[in-house]
Amino acid sequence: MVADFITTEYAGRYATIDQIVDAIAAAKKKISRSTVIWNVNELIKQDKAIRVGRGVYEFRYKPYFEMKLTEDAETVRELLLKDFKYMKATVTDTVSLSQFMNLQPFSTTVVIEVRKKAVDSVLTMLRRSNLAACSKKDFDVFEKYANSTVPVIVCPEYSANPSLIENNGIRIANIEKILVDLVCDKRIYGQYQGEELNNIFMGATKKYRVNYSQLLKYAALRKRKADVIFCLNQCDEYREIKGLL
Repeated sequence: MVADFITTEYAGRYATIDQIVDAIAAAKKKISRSTVIWNVNELIKQDKAIRVGRGVYEFRYKPYFEMKLTEDAETVRELLLKDFKYMKATVTDTVSLSQFMNLQPFSTTVVIEVRKKAVDSVLTMLRRSNLAACSKKDFDVFEKYANSTVPVIVCPEYSANPSLIENNGIRIANIEKILVDLVCDKRIYGQYQGEELNNIFMGATKKYRVNYSQLLKYAALRKRKADVIFCLNQCDEYREIKGLL
């Protein structure tokens, strides 16, 4: 079987579709490229392979990163579902990043992304619900005078975010988006910079599956691709596969 050949030949390794097709041809097996692709996709469904980039795969199991939501973030999610039923929104909660850090942050940060025209309406709703909320552009002033240790920051969304995980009607940021945002929004994510930023990149890429093509596409959209690549170059996995991307 094609799947058995692939998992045996590339167990614990990385490979492109081209490399797999060539290996099958060298083994004198007459298998079409489309059949190879189908088998690789089946292996992904079975958690025997991971897509780490466009046409690049790792043949072993790694879990998906699942963002936890603090009570504050869960409250925001419920309010959005109640008051803005048909509006798309993305939630990022930094509480899950502490697993990668040496020094634990003194608070978490909740970021909500909505379409630009909805920012003011969402802010008004959150403040009426007694949440300490501010817009991204006013964060510096807010941080200086706010009494709450858990700010809720409302930002205009970008036109092409990475794939996002649905959570009961609200999109939850995936690991590709989070890593890029940490680099791009240093004011908001001040506790996660410096050595801790490197710890987060290295820990996340080691422990969880990451699609680097998707990540770099989003970094390019945010015009910080070079900075993101600098962080990725500290990561063992990225250094091993970057020549395949």
